[in-house]
Amino acid sequence: MPKTGPKQARIEPVHEAENMNLPVIGWHVIDETDPDNEIVVSEHDTEAEAIRAAEEYEQRED
Repeated sequence: MPKTGPKQARIEPVHEAENMNLPVIGWHVIDETDPDNEIVVSEHDTEAEAIRAAEEYEQRED
């Protein structure tokens, strides 16, 4: 059952070829409101952009 209440989002770094030792090439904002159905909602070039987008996503009421 989906979680009710406010949205929750987190950011995660994107590494080239999923190798954690390689440089970060971007950032994902992930909707974790329903832990059983996490969804990537946006992609960003910088961590700062991703943080702003995650905060804005959590404030949306759609």
